[in-house]
Amino acid sequence: MVSVGIIGLGAYVPPNEMSNEDWMEYVDTSDEWITTKTGMKKRRIASSDMCTSDLAVEACKQALEDANLKPKDIDLLILATSSPDVPLSSTAGIIQDKLGCVECAAFDINAVCAGWIHALDIGSRFAGTSGYQNVLVVGSEIYSRILNWKDRATCVLFGDGAGAVVLSEVGNGKGILGSWLMSDGSGSSVIEIPAGGVRTPFNSEDFEEGKQYFHMDGRAVWDFAIEAFPQAVRNALSKVGKDISDVDLIIPHQANINIIKAGMEKLNLGMDKTFTNLHKYGNTAGASVPIAMREAMDEGLIKEGTLVVTAAFGGGLAWGANVIQF
Repeated sequence: MVSVGIIGLGAYVPPNEMSNEDWMEYVDTSDEWITTKTGMKKRRIASSDMCTSDLAVEACKQALEDANLKPKDIDLLILATSSPDVPLSSTAGIIQDKLGCVECAAFDINAVCAGWIHALDIGSRFAGTSGYQNVLVVGSEIYSRILNWKDRATCVLFGDGAGAVVLSEVGNGKGILGSWLMSDGSGSSVIEIPAGGVRTPFNSEDFEEGKQYFHMDGRAVWDFAIEAFPQAVRNALSKVGKDISDVDLIIPHQANINIIKAGMEKLNLGMDKTFTNLHKYGNTAGASVPIAMREAMDEGLIKEGTLVVTAAFGGGLAWGANVIQF
């Protein structure tokens, strides 16, 4: 099998910034409460004329430029999102058209906040095979449109953004060494948008106002995430024959600084072994890991020879990790 790795990396967040203090106009909260509970200080909010596909296109353009490729060079485009432009057709197809990838396949996957981890694994299995030399994997989200801005338990947590990578053949011993993915559908109601699908259509007699927005059982998410994060890291490393001592950097889903701290403690690693930027962007769901990876690389934390583990957890319930040798 060929070795497949990241040859281009891009990220984009919309310019409109929203601080913790700004949220005080909408809900009963405070900067101190949000910071203490989550570690978040700011987040970016997409303008009303922007869609998830628009954020993705900007991140993809950066990734293509970084890889020194053109849109026509892409053979497959995979989008991880839980906030698509429309329920159907696929937002990946919309991105393909806007980007100008004229001859490629495109599809969406939805593993909520763990989506990009799953998409990266899928993309790595295609890249370098017959007909799929270059694969574009993007995570893009506009959660500000699916939140109830009156629900202070959820609305202050999320931001909008996108991150993308180009996968292609790399030298032996480098690239995506392997991934470990897991799901537990018995917890599907822990994180969900209850209405709007075929189970409870908007015009049905069972529809209740407010059910069209994002809902989350915060305590259940905490209990799940602090175990799922370290489990995914350990199992991914074991799968590729690596030890925790081999890891240079862990880039986790940017959900909550306290979840990250708890997970790193369970891994017996200090916070100097991880990278976080949720204080600037909040939880950007399926886009958080590639956005953080781009910033970690810009800060010189990822370079040739760095062993990185990316890990994420979210609705589904779904979780997983990728081991990447740069």
